[in-house]
Amino acid sequence: MGHEDVLEKKKKLRKKVRGLRENISAVERLIFSSRITAELSRQFFFQDSSLIMAYASMLEEVQLYDLLRFSLDTGKRICIPYIGEDGSMEAVELHGMEELVEGRHGILTVQDAEKHFVDAASIGCIIVPGVAFSTKGTRLGMGKGYYDRFLTQRSPYAYRVALAFDCQIEEDIPAEPHDVAVDYIITEKRTICCSKNR
Repeated sequence: MGHEDVLEKKKKLRKKVRGLRENISAVERLIFSSRITAELSRQFFFQDSSLIMAYASMLEEVQLYDLLRFSLDTGKRICIPYIGEDGSMEAVELHGMEELVEGRHGILTVQDAEKHFVDAASIGCIIVPGVAFSTKGTRLGMGKGYYDRFLTQRSPYAYRVALAFDCQIEEDIPAEPHDVAVDYIITEKRTICCSKNR
């Protein structure tokens, strides 16, 4: 399959899965999110990590705000993505929920006055967003490549964990050499260990 064919297949898959995800009711989304984040909190890769990278979730995604609060309240250090003007992604520490402001692409991040970059190599666990995932750990992102570059170049040893609704799991996702897989996927129904990636 050529590069253009892969891009077209990814585009169609994004549209399909985003539609499935948007059909989840607001109540179900909260229930499923609570179930997913509770399961994450029981996993060794979360418990053993003192510095965790997450993100400020969008409305249709698994909701992570309670997880962020819980982590901060229990003494973990939390960092979230910061997209620079040059398109690079850095990890900035989040000390409290009040620091969140709208950044590029409408995504919440830490306000510039509170911006403190962390050493990406010291992150133990990274919650990786995505539109769809395969049971083998293949990830379909939004096509910008921020996480693919960050995971390989900046934080290659952290556990890579996807928190997703079960409707986002696909049997097969087209991948290219630069696409980075995840180690674990947690949905409201199951925890998938993609052990070959570790």
